[in-house]
Amino acid sequence: MNKRKSTIAFLWVAMIWLGGCAAPSVPQNVKKVADYSYSDDPSKYRPKVEVPDMTASEEPQVIQNEAIVGEYNIDEQLGAIVDSMYVRNDSIRQFNGFTILVYSGNNEIEAGKVRNRLFDLLPGQEARFTYKLPTYFVEIGQYFQQLEAAPTLKMIQETYPSAAIVPEKFPIINDDESGEN
Repeated sequence: MNKRKSTIAFLWVAMIWLGGCAAPSVPQNVKKVADYSYSDDPSKYRPKVEVPDMTASEEPQVIQNEAIVGEYNIDEQLGAIVDSMYVRNDSIRQFNGFTILVYSGNNEIEAGKVRNRLFDLLPGQEARFTYKLPTYFVEIGQYFQQLEAAPTLKMIQETYPSAAIVPEKFPIINDDESGEN
């Protein structure tokens, strides 16, 4: 059995040695020059149009068009649908968006500190301090998409690494509700 193993090992070594002695088969670099010249005549593809010969005395004829009135006029139905869509959309008081949640916890003093620190970090934005029994939340920003909130989140995470983008519903304030008459 031992002799058989040594014979197999010898054959493997011989095959590897003989394979190593073979000439390398490296592909030769043959440089081909690409011909990028264009020699097609596109005029054979263009349609041939005959232009009538107009003399200065002939004036082009103008055809008066009238509005086409179809027998299936749906203007009234379409107006009713648009009006109902307007009323339905006007009744929507919230939109789905995203905000950055910076603090969530039971400590009101800590939440106040985080909110005040956010005023220093991002003076252009207003941090919201909310309380939903039994938790205090500090959120900042109103965004339509998470991608919009990402740069602000990166800045906040330098100070508060646990900050995250969370979904939120925001109220829609109409112009006529803003108090201006």
